[in-house]
Amino acid sequence: MTTEYAPIPVTVIGGFLGAGKTTYLNRLIQGGLPPDVLIIVNDFGDINIDAALIDYQDDNVMQLSNGCICCTLGGTLAEQLAQALRIRAAPGAILIEASGVADPARIADIARLSRRLRLAEVVCLIDGSQARRHATDPLVGDAWRAQVLAADTLQVNRLAPGDKRELEQWLSDFNPRARIECETEEAPADTPVQPSLSPRPSSPASNRTASHGHWHTFSLSGRGSIDKARLAALIEAYRDVLFRAKGFMLAESTDDIELLQFSGDRLHWQPALRAPGETRLVFIGIAGERFSAFEQAVKTLLENPSSSASSE
Repeated sequence: MTTEYAPIPVTVIGGFLGAGKTTYLNRLIQGGLPPDVLIIVNDFGDINIDAALIDYQDDNVMQLSNGCICCTLGGTLAEQLAQALRIRAAPGAILIEASGVADPARIADIARLSRRLRLAEVVCLIDGSQARRHATDPLVGDAWRAQVLAADTLQVNRLAPGDKRELEQWLSDFNPRARIECETEEAPADTPVQPSLSPRPSSPASNRTASHGHWHTFSLSGRGSIDKARLAALIEAYRDVLFRAKGFMLAESTDDIELLQFSGDRLHWQPALRAPGETRLVFIGIAGERFSAFEQAVKTLLENPSSSASSE
């Protein structure tokens, strides 16, 4: 006799590098996420910084690192989902935080093609201050546009109040079927709109192939300290090829573990509340000689570094 299961709703949270996906997810949790939700976090790199920043029950957070889950549609993600459903009680819902270079449409296909799952919604986070730049960038524009077109909801943040109406119209023209939620710098939302758990209208599976062969990532880990001023100078000098930096670092000036975040025009440090006790940094950018030079320069800042690199 075959046991029938109610399909588990799956929400995919996508968005470009540094768009605020982990912050959005944490605010969902703080707003009252049910305790039986399974969260899957993918990081493009072999150190999963985002999973370490999620303030949720550790047993309900699965980590996928060192790659982009949209490139392993029949592989890692599907296998881990199947394993999770075999060894544990079925979750009430699944939230997947995709990496910043992933195509959410391809991830959503996993839910469409499984009898145990159903796609509830694709949410795309957008940095309003960088949207037009990313849309027209010859190197990242294809990835950014694919993410926006895949979305049922566009969650826009970092938006100047005077730009709200114009950007809403621009995004609506770009993806007419998406609901648009804007959060301005003047009036940030306390809690983002809860993602829908009802089934989205059926649509065909994506036939797009993943294509982001120009991305490269490297990571550093170790107990050595880093000079913040020198690292900031390197990030500024290589901003043309560096799109994301994040992680924990032992600051040379204070001997404290701090959280580093860089994307777009923003570089900042803050006290790390859930620090691992050592430096763990991930950098993502455009593969080539410039990014290789940046990688070598950064590695000299950490004493006896343990480092790794990979490309997509």
